[in-house]
Amino acid sequence: MTPGLRLAEASNPSAYGVTGAGTSPCMSDLGTDNQQSIRYDSSAAEGSGENERHSLQTYVSDMLALERHIAQPLKRQLEMDDTANYTAAITVISSLESLTDSHVTALEQCLEQLGGHEASPVKSAFSSLLGFGAAAVDSVRKTKVSKNLRDDYTALSLASISYTMLHATSAGLGDTTVADLAKRHLADYARVIMQINQVIPDVVLQELRDDGEAVQTGAAELIREQTNEIWKSQAEVTH
Repeated sequence: MTPGLRLAEASNPSAYGVTGAGTSPCMSDLGTDNQQSIRYDSSAAEGSGENERHSLQTYVSDMLALERHIAQPLKRQLEMDDTANYTAAITVISSLESLTDSHVTALEQCLEQLGGHEASPVKSAFSSLLGFGAAAVDSVRKTKVSKNLRDDYTALSLASISYTMLHATSAGLGDTTVADLAKRHLADYARVIMQINQVIPDVVLQELRDDGEAVQTGAAELIREQTNEIWKSQAEVTH
């Protein structure tokens, strides 16, 4: 059986320096610009007799690499002096840190059960992709806490679509164990993404106040209501 789409094919391969007929990039190729990148369990050749198992090994190890990358900045974010002034941000980031720890453990166990292995990472393949928007806010003012939440949101969005692809692939190949893991992890991150949506207006407006700006009363609640309505209305349109 021909393996399903590789995780990175949700993005345009040529945008990340991957070109040529027959090229099949994986998630760990993202943002590397043809440089040496993280690579997990890449020893098996495409077209071998165990394509299905190797596909799942590769997908799971790619998710393990991404989860490790998401986890890296969380401890630093929690230890920042600025974060201490934003209780809602602390709650979200702490919850996310706990989830990434449990996800890494689950993925390690899953990869072992699949007979795969992880190599020592050479270079983070996700740093350029996940940090693409940093300059946009930084060029305006110092917004460390909202920037961290935005970066976390971006990373979780990538993880969510990747887990959706892993879920589809594993279900299609008949592996209910991996499919259930992908579904659980997707649900975890969908919840955190919604939490960030709820707290980000308060954080942004508080940062404005801390910068000495006059902020409209009731703005945070209005933004929440409008954001929630947008997501609700668009969810109805897509059904």
